[in-house]
Amino acid sequence: MIGVVTNPRARKNVANPARIERLRLILGDKGILREARGLEGIGDIAREFRRLGIEILVIDGGDGTLHHTLSAFIPIYRGTALPPIVLSRGGTMNTVASSLGLKGLSEAVLERVVNAITGRGSFEVVRANALKVNDGYGFIFGLGFPVSLLNAYYRGKGRGRGKTVTVLLKILLSAVEKPGPENVFFRPFEADVWLDGKKLPFRRYTTILGSTVKGVGLGFKPTRRAGEEGLFQMLCLDMGPPKMVLNALKVLLGMELRDEGLLDRAATRSVITLREPAEMQIDGEMFENQREIRLQVGPSLRFIRTKP
Repeated sequence: MIGVVTNPRARKNVANPARIERLRLILGDKGILREARGLEGIGDIAREFRRLGIEILVIDGGDGTLHHTLSAFIPIYRGTALPPIVLSRGGTMNTVASSLGLKGLSEAVLERVVNAITGRGSFEVVRANALKVNDGYGFIFGLGFPVSLLNAYYRGKGRGRGKTVTVLLKILLSAVEKPGPENVFFRPFEADVWLDGKKLPFRRYTTILGSTVKGVGLGFKPTRRAGEEGLFQMLCLDMGPPKMVLNALKVLLGMELRDEGLLDRAATRSVITLREPAEMQIDGEMFENQREIRLQVGPSLRFIRTKP
């Protein structure tokens, strides 16, 4: 049986409310669809799906829906592996799905899954470790520049490649006009960072990024070793705006990052203690007033990659 969790506030559902009913029609008698209304509602859905023995879990939304769904489902399924997961790419940001090579429009993806379980199609399963951040689960964590970048992307109207180019140009111009620490995109912060029990030598940072997937959004793939041997990759940078922009361009061009202001490590756990409260992001979702952040590799999850 297929279990679908959909977010009625996801971009595609808000733009087209009839879309959820189309998903129900595609699903037919092969499963159930539940609309997640708030975090407590997702927990209720998780308990129902576990009780019913759902065999395939479809998460209909974007990266934010994925983060909140996993954060509810993993503790409730504790001791039992989650069913294989289908990501329908139904949100504003679908970074994790893209990074795992999961393609297709949501209605088509669900139709292919239904066809596969009825013997009219096939799929393959890929694995990826979740990243536990405090009490939540996701795949991509960021402090500093990643937060500033996403806030600039979310601000105002428009999404997609055009908005990305506009934001990156704005950041590039800001680095030229304000190359010092007063630049709002690259404002440094102080923190103590431990990786697998060892304290890093830096005290000041402009970026801390941890990920179990290679793509971290908006075309950036700086964590190309993420997910190797059950580890997450951690990038810690202490650089001014000009160097940050230069290294961001290197990432977009697929070049390797090398700089004395960069620490690149793979780890199973990390503790970050911030001198001042700061905003962090998990899979594009923002969380304010963070003081101590604990990261560790989460469970290995199975994802379904459907075939056209």
